[in-house]
Amino acid sequence: MPERTERDWDDDTEYHAALARAERLTRFGMRTMSGVTVLIILAVLSPLLLMALSIFALLGMWMVY
Repeated sequence: MPERTERDWDDDTEYHAALARAERLTRFGMRTMSGVTVLIILAVLSPLLLMALSIFALLGMWMVY
Protein backbone atom coordinates (compact mmCIF):
# COMPACT_ATOMS: atom_id res chain seq x y z
CA MET A 1 0.00 0.00 0.00
CA PRO A 2 1.41 3.43 -0.89
CA GLU A 3 2.55 5.75 1.83
CA ARG A 4 0.03 8.43 2.76
CA THR A 5 1.18 12.02 2.94
CA GLU A 6 -0.24 15.04 4.66
CA ARG A 7 -1.83 16.36 1.43
CA ASP A 8 -3.64 13.11 0.50
CA TRP A 9 -6.78 14.19 2.29
CA ASP A 10 -7.62 16.69 -0.47
CA ASP A 11 -6.71 14.44 -3.41
CA ASP A 12 -10.02 13.73 -5.18
CA THR A 13 -8.67 12.10 -8.34
CA GLU A 14 -9.93 8.61 -7.38
CA TYR A 15 -13.34 10.05 -6.55
CA HIS A 16 -13.59 11.88 -9.88
CA ALA A 17 -12.45 8.78 -11.79
CA ALA A 18 -15.08 6.67 -10.03
CA LEU A 19 -17.72 9.29 -10.72
CA ALA A 20 -16.84 9.36 -14.43
CA ARG A 21 -17.01 5.55 -14.61
CA ALA A 22 -20.40 5.56 -12.87
CA GLU A 23 -21.76 8.18 -15.27
CA ARG A 24 -20.54 6.18 -18.30
CA LEU A 25 -22.12 3.01 -16.96
CA THR A 26 -25.36 4.84 -16.21
CA ARG A 27 -25.53 6.17 -19.78
CA PHE A 28 -24.76 2.70 -21.15
CA GLY A 29 -27.47 1.18 -18.94
CA MET A 30 -30.04 3.76 -20.02
CA ARG A 31 -29.24 3.17 -23.71
CA THR A 32 -29.49 -0.57 -23.22
CA MET A 33 -32.84 -0.30 -21.45
CA SER A 34 -34.27 2.01 -24.10
CA GLY A 35 -33.07 -0.30 -26.87
CA VAL A 36 -34.63 -3.33 -25.22
CA THR A 37 -37.85 -1.39 -24.69
CA VAL A 38 -38.00 -0.50 -28.39
CA LEU A 39 -37.39 -4.15 -29.33
CA ILE A 40 -40.17 -5.33 -27.01
CA ILE A 41 -42.59 -2.75 -28.42
CA LEU A 42 -41.74 -3.82 -31.96
CA ALA A 43 -42.15 -7.48 -31.05
CA VAL A 44 -45.60 -6.79 -29.61
CA LEU A 45 -46.83 -4.39 -32.29
CA SER A 46 -45.54 -6.09 -35.44
CA PRO A 47 -47.95 -9.08 -35.25
CA LEU A 48 -50.81 -6.67 -34.60
CA LEU A 49 -49.81 -4.59 -37.61
CA LEU A 50 -49.55 -7.69 -39.79
CA MET A 51 -53.01 -8.82 -38.68
CA ALA A 52 -54.48 -5.39 -39.40
CA LEU A 53 -52.89 -5.30 -42.86
CA SER A 54 -54.16 -8.78 -43.69
CA ILE A 55 -57.67 -7.85 -42.55
CA PHE A 56 -57.60 -4.73 -44.72
CA ALA A 57 -56.32 -6.79 -47.64
CA LEU A 58 -59.14 -9.32 -47.20
CA LEU A 59 -61.72 -6.56 -46.92
CA GLY A 60 -60.29 -4.93 -50.01
CA MET A 61 -60.62 -8.17 -51.93
CA TRP A 62 -64.27 -8.48 -50.90
CA MET A 63 -64.99 -4.87 -51.84
CA VAL A 64 -63.79 -5.44 -55.41
CA TYR A 65 -66.28 -8.20 -56.10
